[in-house]
Amino acid sequence: MPADPVNVQLKQQIEKLEKEISELRRNEVHLRSSEERFQSIFNSMKDIYFEMDLKGNLIHFNQAVCEAYGYSVEELVGMNNRQYATPEAAKRMYDIFHQLYLTGEPADITDYEIMSKNGKRHSLEVSAYLIKDKNGKPIGFRGIGRDVTDKIKIEETLKKGRLRYRELFKEAHRAEELYQSLLNSSPDAIALLDACLQIQFVNPAFIHIFGWALDELKNDKNLHIPKPLKQPFSNLIKKVFDQDQPIRGYETQRYTKDGRLLDVSISASRYLDHAGDPGGVLLIMRDISEAKRYQWHMQQAQKMESLGTLAGGIAHDFNNLLMGIQGRLSLLMLHKNPKDVDYKHLKEIDDYIIRAADLTRQMLGIARSGKFEVKPTDLNDLIKKQNVMFGRTKKGVILHEELDDQLLTVEVDQRQIEQVLLNMYVNASHAMSDGGDIYVRTANVFLDKTRTDPYVLEPGKYVQISITDTGTGMDQATLKRVFEPFFSTKERGRGTGLGLASAYGIIKNHDGFITVYSEKGKGTTFNVFIPASSKAAEMETICDQAIIEGQGHILLIDDEQMVLSVAEEMVQALGYQVTVASDGQKGLDIYRKNHGQIDMVILDLIMPGVGGAEAFDQLKAINPNVKVLLSSGYSINGQASSLMKRGCSGFIQKPFSIQDLSRKISEVMKLS
Repeated sequence: MPADPVNVQLKQQIEKLEKEISELRRNEVHLRSSEERFQSIFNSMKDIYFEMDLKGNLIHFNQAVCEAYGYSVEELVGMNNRQYATPEAAKRMYDIFHQLYLTGEPADITDYEIMSKNGKRHSLEVSAYLIKDKNGKPIGFRGIGRDVTDKIKIEETLKKGRLRYRELFKEAHRAEELYQSLLNSSPDAIALLDACLQIQFVNPAFIHIFGWALDELKNDKNLHIPKPLKQPFSNLIKKVFDQDQPIRGYETQRYTKDGRLLDVSISASRYLDHAGDPGGVLLIMRDISEAKRYQWHMQQAQKMESLGTLAGGIAHDFNNLLMGIQGRLSLLMLHKNPKDVDYKHLKEIDDYIIRAADLTRQMLGIARSGKFEVKPTDLNDLIKKQNVMFGRTKKGVILHEELDDQLLTVEVDQRQIEQVLLNMYVNASHAMSDGGDIYVRTANVFLDKTRTDPYVLEPGKYVQISITDTGTGMDQATLKRVFEPFFSTKERGRGTGLGLASAYGIIKNHDGFITVYSEKGKGTTFNVFIPASSKAAEMETICDQAIIEGQGHILLIDDEQMVLSVAEEMVQALGYQVTVASDGQKGLDIYRKNHGQIDMVILDLIMPGVGGAEAFDQLKAINPNVKVLLSSGYSINGQASSLMKRGCSGFIQKPFSIQDLSRKISEVMKLS
């Protein structure tokens, strides 16, 4: 019996419908897989995502926004950005988004300040984009950001964020685009590993930071890790995948394509495939090289501070000993005939004392114990003079000058800066035992916060001195210790290891800093940065070394008996009447009773009980016009500088000769 045409047609329609339904189911499975994959990856990250209409009202956002702002989903829907931003930020955001609306160009906002529900201020980094409809008409704004206030981990924040869409088919494509946008917009390097822990995806930041493209990383599980770190990292990632144990902030190192070694912080977590099975590992890598360098600078500063305190104390006590020796020697040589048989020996002892005083001066440089005489200085003139002097002593070393003729002045202690230059020249010459070249350059530079923050200094105009040698260079281990006191690569007995440490301390005390770059076999460059000044340069004056005698009554206050006795004899030898006091309180008692007969006071700065600063204030209370010459084994540090500003008449550092003392007393006595 022939088939009924109607039934045949109906059967064909049913088969066609079943085929269409089957195709729809396959599409649904595929789209659900894409959505689940997006959700899994999205929940492993932590960036903030939001969308606003053209009026600034929130219309779509992830849970990370709630976490950062402190509001519930219901409270945030429709909320205007003015409600959670400070007034200043709201106005600024209006200007930025208005410009974005006009130009369509994405905007990077590095300091978007918001006010959370509990009143706490948060700073966000936001990348903002214009949203357009299919006809190209602007309909709103999209933002991807990070809360840089609390440093919330990417995967922790984004795990809490979920986007729910009303219709699977309409939103799947959008979800895929958003997924790609999040990965591509992240400033951190992101890599996706499959279940075999093979790299399947890297974002643009990964390529920018490390230089490797995806096709160059296929079948590489280690992402170019230094050899000693490969196995530990491999074990760690395997544990993340096998046991679902996320890692956060794991610090390690990675090579870049051009051979640089970066410090990186890695966070890793497992993500699931569309079937809910382990799909692979999400790696988020942040370049922390700059942060590690900052940390190293801070550690170096703390180390130098501790060593400086020790060095300063030793130098102070040693200078008191040298004071006793030099004072006695000055008295012995005062009436000695240069032709006397003993005079040569006495003069050599005096030279040794000067060398010992230079050594303590370097230790005080390490201690950052202050500056002697600060004046506006043309560093070019200082460098030229130092180059001439050094060139005479080092015939095998050729000095080359490239000096900026428009160089700004700096306010420095000229003798200390000369010492810095000499120490660096000597260090360079030691690296060129067979001779070589030293290039000295100066320039005006402007340093922003990224350059000055590691040294806790203010940004602004600086003068740069660059000293480059063609010597043997240094390896990384030596570079890390180059400014440490008593560290030296020379044989024992051939160097103190104080030169560069002293230079570091001196420049630090001038509110500057030193950097060094070197490679083994390729020479070394030291860069010195000192704040620039707008004042005109002053020429250094040469002091007359002749003894200046005088008349008057001087009160000498010092707790060191050795210093007190020799200083008393030196002052008497200059023609003055002297009264001595062995501590601050005794000195005050004497001055209170006899200040009408006392012309000036020589006051030790560091004493037990009533110290120099307190004694000075009480002397001023007794007689506002008192003339006080401060004396200390330290240089003019913060305390002494403060007393000078408060009316102290002068300063002399131990050890001092009778010539230095006579000149200082004469200067103070002449003051009105």
